[in-house]
This record gives sequence, structure tokens and C-alpha cells, in this order.
Amino acid sequence: MSRQPTLSRARDLPQDARAAQGIWLFLLMLGIFFFSSILLYVIYVALRLSPESGARPQSFHLPKSFLPSTILLIGVSGALEWALRAARRDRCYTVRRASLAALIMGMLFMIVQSEGMYRLITATAISSSLRTSAYALTFVLAFLHALHVVGGIVSLVSVAFNAQRDKYDHEREIGLRFCTLYWHFLDIVWVILIACFLIAGMLVNQPVS
Repeated sequence: MSRQPTLSRARDLPQDARAAQGIWLFLLMLGIFFFSSILLYVIYVALRLSPESGARPQSFHLPKSFLPSTILLIGVSGALEWALRAARRDRCYTVRRASLAALIMGMLFMIVQSEGMYRLITATAISSSLRTSAYALTFVLAFLHALHVVGGIVSLVSVAFNAQRDKYDHEREIGLRFCTLYWHFLDIVWVILIACFLIAGMLVNQPVS
């Protein structure tokens, strides 16, 4: 009778290991996609839109709402990490609170981010030429990130629902771990994007010597 739980856990561990490998492979593919896109963005701005290129670029400014949306995104990642560590200590009440907080911040992120996206697309629409404006390509990158955030919201809903039913503990946390890693990845990508957008603004807005 006492051997059955041990045998059951022995069968589950390889499944979790395979799932973890799939998670990292998935994130690796997404990372290659995003960082290739970011590299192309930087090259485009440096070669086509900097004043030295002779293109006479239009001024470029990020939406102010990107600051609070960044804070909310980091908050989601932090709340999920809090939930994951609580699950590994069998603190179900903390898991429920942290996962719910992550879901709320994720929804707020989408609301705040949508305002910034609207400003980007408005600036793109009033630009005299897409060839001399950084707004269009900035919108494309931010929109691609937002699409992956939508997938993260779906994962957050699932995690929050399962957490309310106390389905996560030190033996069963693969779903929560995947969601946490995914949002950590979204954090890293967004922070790099913001840094590139700010660099693009400095390159585009610098006076022509």
C-alpha cells in the first residue's frame, strides 16, 4: 500500500521534466523571433532615421502610458513568482491571493497599454511619410508583444482559476511555473523594447550637426 504513491510520483516526474523542456524550447523560439525583430528595428533606425542618414526624420516620443504599463507588467511577474514560491511551500492561501493579484494587474496592463497603442497608431496616421517616421515600426513591435500578452492573460485566467481550487502545491506546480516563466519572458522582452524605443528617440530627435 505504501509503495503506490511513490510509484505514482516516479511516473509523474518524467512528464514534468518533458513539459519543462517544452517550455524552454517554446521560450527559446519566441526569444529568437523577438530579438531578431528588435535587431532589425535598431538597424533600421540607425541607418534610415538618424539625422546622419540624411533622411530628415520626424520627431519621435513614446506614449507616457508606457511607464505605468511597464510597472504593471513587472508587477504581474513579481506576483506570479510570489505565488510559485508559496506553492512550493504549500501555502495555498498565498497562492490564491498572488495569482488573483497577477490577473488583475495583467488586465490593467492591457487597458493602460491600449491607450499607448492608440497614441502610436494616431502618430503613425498623421505622419507625412512612413519612411521618415519611427512610429509605424514601433507600433508593430509593441503590437506583437501585446499579442503575446493576450496569450499570457489566458494563462493567467487558468492559473487563477486553478489556484482558487488549491490545485498547486510542492508536487503540482508545472502550470504555475510555465505561466511564471512566460511572464518573466514578456518582462524581459518589454524592458529591452522600451530601451530600444528610448534609444531610437535619442537617435531620431538629436539635432543635425
